[in-house]
Amino acid sequence: MARILLVVQDKGGVGKSIVARALAEAVPEAPLIEVDASKRLIELEDRVQFFPMRADRAAIERTGGRAARAEFDPIITAMTAASLPTIADIGANTSASLLTVLADLAPDMTQAGVAVAVLVVVTAEPGALAEAPRLLKLAQPFAAARFVIENRLRGEVDTKTLAKLAPGAAVTALAEQIMEDKAVEILQAGGLASIPQLDAGKLNERHGLALGSRIRRDLTRFRAEAMAAVKPAAEWLVG
Repeated sequence: MARILLVVQDKGGVGKSIVARALAEAVPEAPLIEVDASKRLIELEDRVQFFPMRADRAAIERTGGRAARAEFDPIITAMTAASLPTIADIGANTSASLLTVLADLAPDMTQAGVAVAVLVVVTAEPGALAEAPRLLKLAQPFAAARFVIENRLRGEVDTKTLAKLAPGAAVTALAEQIMEDKAVEILQAGGLASIPQLDAGKLNERHGLALGSRIRRDLTRFRAEAMAAVKPAAEWLVG
């Protein structure tokens, strides 16, 4: 049975794509599905199958809403065609709609031999916290497993609040990261996949030994902590 892990959150700016990248590092054989307004996982190249979302307003008006109903068809076709464990990064303002469609299709997905799990990324922002229980509830009828990653880039979420919004889900955390500006630039340019390829000598030559060393340590630590946060979901994905 093919396994698909959906990384979801309707609130933007929570670090969903970082989580998808960490999963891609943890499960290097997994292809990715990216659903967003524009391509973000560029450094992963041929591993990514990209689907633009959402149906534009003109198309919806021309078709009387049929474009909106059908906009997830190519994504669901890609999911049912998967033969390997697959990571799906679902863009902001799209997650709830896709989960609703998948709930309706749950018996058909099972018959097609597809198991789906959901990973919700939350931060301390009210919008992200409000969306999380809604998304987890939408996924409950069909999800083979549910995961929550608390990304602490906006501070920690109260433990009781986290337990209340994610009952029955496996919860992990990604600590707030303090990194050199140059480290952030490298991360934004090449993603987590570029970190193991860093050349210490070239970094030290370009930035000086002290700063070059800090950049390398910052990025190496961040990659390791991100992969630790996604470990339970990655273990489910590979069975």
